[in-house]
Amino acid sequence: MTVQFQAFHSIKAIDNREVLFNWSRTNPLGALDQVWRPKNRDELQRLLREQPGRKIRLIGSGLSFEPIHSVYAEGNQALLVDLCQMTGQLGVTEESVTYHAATPLDALYADLIAMDRMLPASPGVIGIQTLGGALSTGTHGQGLHQAALCDAVLALRIMLADGEIRTIDRAHPEFGAFVMGLGLLGILLEVTLRTVPNRIMRCTKFTTDYPFLLAHNERLNREHGFVKSWWFAWTGESHVWLVDPASEEEVARYRAAGSEPLLLEDGTDTAMNATIDATLQKMGKDTKDESQAGEHFETVRRFKDATDLVGNVYQILCKGIPAPQINCEVAVPLHRMQEALEILQAWQEANPGVLHYPFILRCTGPSEAWLSGAYQQDVCWIGFLVYLAADGTFVGGSMEQMRELQQLLVPLGGIPHFGKHLAMDLYDFPALLPRWHEFMALKAELDPQSRFENRWLGQLFAPAAGESHD
Repeated sequence: MTVQFQAFHSIKAIDNREVLFNWSRTNPLGALDQVWRPKNRDELQRLLREQPGRKIRLIGSGLSFEPIHSVYAEGNQALLVDLCQMTGQLGVTEESVTYHAATPLDALYADLIAMDRMLPASPGVIGIQTLGGALSTGTHGQGLHQAALCDAVLALRIMLADGEIRTIDRAHPEFGAFVMGLGLLGILLEVTLRTVPNRIMRCTKFTTDYPFLLAHNERLNREHGFVKSWWFAWTGESHVWLVDPASEEEVARYRAAGSEPLLLEDGTDTAMNATIDATLQKMGKDTKDESQAGEHFETVRRFKDATDLVGNVYQILCKGIPAPQINCEVAVPLHRMQEALEILQAWQEANPGVLHYPFILRCTGPSEAWLSGAYQQDVCWIGFLVYLAADGTFVGGSMEQMRELQQLLVPLGGIPHFGKHLAMDLYDFPALLPRWHEFMALKAELDPQSRFENRWLGQLFAPAAGESHD
């Protein structure tokens, strides 16, 4: 069988089988002979009904660090389902679009811009995600005036474990479970999203210091449309992007330039340049790439000679570069953000010379998704990462650092992003997420054989000792 995958997937031989790995090359997803690509919904439905005990996970784009997609440890009969033959637009109204869930976000965003529309949510940074995968794992953008991508959803069509197809809209009492279900409640087939008129935005970039970040980060998030901060804690500097509607004159210039991203050359911020050069050297040493040729270096170089920018929201914010990494993100209640920054600053001072990438700060408003760290609360998502070397290794102590940073945020009510690395034993999920038990009960009702669960997810949702959800 010849199966083609996107370039960021990795294939290795294990025990005489070709095995597909996730983008970070840290976890096997499944052997290539476990990958199945149904041509249509009927084929998928027949499989579920004719082979009722077979384990299934959706591959999505394979971007999660943990083995959330994996069927590698589930036995040879388990299937890794790739819905790449079921993509594209299904319908459009004045205020909505409907897509196959396996459609890449980049394709969705391109269609929206062609229609002069946009979603009422800031996008995540990685556009190669599938729509269904982005929703299922709680992908979010930045800005207190919106929440996660899943909060732009109007309705879903989902195939349950027995092949039944249901439509779940916002009036459904369990909408918040289905809209971010980690692939455990069924297979997302179609998604209807609310749209709003497209707005051309201006991204204002500036560099500031730690005291300013500590005192004003919440205010900036309340005063501006979308806000993202990269905090280089070892120098105290923060590089901040403020994204707001552009002026009429800026929009006219943007349109005259062919609607391509427009650099505003009336001022270039060079304040970060020395820090960026030192950071690149540190990354080169840690990733065994002294020539600084890897894609991960581009994620830092973009902060040199920072220039304000005019464009649509996707041109400005979808800047993620999928380079192999250990990536953690923890949502801290917004009212404890300042406390979190102080704790992380103290950790940095006690551990100088450790990090080779800044903390990423993205605030969002409340989400309706039961499993979101932002469920019914304003939060600050705090991200931190370590890039991997080309041979798949990482600098010594990296996993311990990722755990230690998570551990510092747990007492503040920190809740991890389920699509990224997490030390699950640190978190008391039923205490942190008030709908946790309801989600578990719904999962047991809809998938009593746990067909959509793999070992990692089974461990994540294992009842605590003495608990029963029968």
